[in-house]
Amino acid sequence: MTLLSVHGLAKAYGGVKALRGVDFSVDAGEIVAMIGPNGAGKSTCFDALNGQIRADAGRAELDGRSFLGHPPRETWRMGIGRTFQIAASFGSMTVRENVQLALLSRHRRLWSMAARAGRAYEAEARALLERTGMRDQADRPCSVLAYGDLKRVELAVALAGRP
Repeated sequence: MTLLSVHGLAKAYGGVKALRGVDFSVDAGEIVAMIGPNGAGKSTCFDALNGQIRADAGRAELDGRSFLGHPPRETWRMGIGRTFQIAASFGSMTVRENVQLALLSRHRRLWSMAARAGRAYEAEARALLERTGMRDQADRPCSVLAYGDLKRVELAVALAGRP
């Protein structure tokens, strides 16, 4: 069963065609990799699918539902998660609080949050950290983590959206 399908995805910056007719599909449970040299358009493809940039042409469906052209917050709520080349977290917050913040957003409670995440969704955050191998570092500030560990925190944050 096809879960994600992309057809004819295109993006140009002036005369530079970053994407030309990109087609691929991903079946449920399948793992697919996109490889290529720097400048091949990999990040542009993900930016267009995620809503970071607007594609010039093409269509994309997740489980039969069109999502191309929606802003990132809407694609995230549809179940499309991603991480970025350069890891980003809130360095002044703990590993657990970063994941809790994503969970608060998913449950649409972000704006009702007090200054800190407190105990909201703590068990779910710890389960995601367990899944990504970061449970033992849950109470450490992200500012002191090694880069590889930051990438695992970022993965836990992406998984908080139930992609």
